[in-house]
Amino acid sequence: MHTSPECLPCFLRQARHVAQITDCTAEVAAKLDQEAARLVQSFDLELSPPENAVGLYRLLAERTGSPDPFAALKQTSNSTAMGMLPRLREIIANAADPLTSATRLAIAGNCIDYGAQQDFDVEEAIHQCLTQPPALDHFNWFRKKLARAEKILYLADNCGELVFDRLLIEQLGKPVTLVVKASPIINDALFADAEACGLTSICRVIDNTTGCPGTPLASCHPEFQQLFREADLIISKGQGNFETLSEISAPLFFLLLVKCPVVASHAAARGARPPKSIKLGDLLMLAPEALTI
Repeated sequence: MHTSPECLPCFLRQARHVAQITDCTAEVAAKLDQEAARLVQSFDLELSPPENAVGLYRLLAERTGSPDPFAALKQTSNSTAMGMLPRLREIIANAADPLTSATRLAIAGNCIDYGAQQDFDVEEAIHQCLTQPPALDHFNWFRKKLARAEKILYLADNCGELVFDRLLIEQLGKPVTLVVKASPIINDALFADAEACGLTSICRVIDNTTGCPGTPLASCHPEFQQLFREADLIISKGQGNFETLSEISAPLFFLLLVKCPVVASHAAARGARPPKSIKLGDLLMLAPEALTI
């Protein structure tokens, strides 16, 4: 997915948010706003939004003196989600179809996002995901692929959301390799976060060797690229992974909440739906490969 001109104001909004959470002075914040605006104007629109975001967040880290400005928010997200774990497990245990419920809850966890949105309601997302059908629902394809899969990659997205991913991984009943980011970017999960959320005790955890809020396959280490090629099933969480992988030919199953109109439009196209059939807040269980089988 290419960066759209509509993405550029969102990048600037993210820059202002970082200035706020790092308690920049008004003078520093104004200068940062100017530098971010110049940088954004130079972005290569042929790249995906997450790939362009790397340069922006590098600038923000340098100017604010904070290599991980979302560190406190990430820790809070992890601890809050861990506190919800017993109740979420009870929901799955009492469900008529635990795998479906765990998959829906994994989507609910995708609301924890300080890049695409700063305000979210986890409880409302849980209710929505358990009571409303996804706008795109390829769950039957997912169940069939899972039954035959031996090598499963799970591309993680954000901190806190990892706890919801844990619930789904526990239901898969097969060995899974969870993939996190190699270095801080927004509130994306790192190895330490996977450890804090209990993932390292139930599956193998690796990083994709990048600090991009997505999975820019061409920039990942060759060993990771090989794992990606050999996977029988790839579960991809969140918008960033969707933006970087949506046009890759692979057994991909995208789980996300739609948080921007550009992604909504692209998801409709990838799901062979009319352009305006996907809207903000929709749940997606999208597997482009399922449309060609």
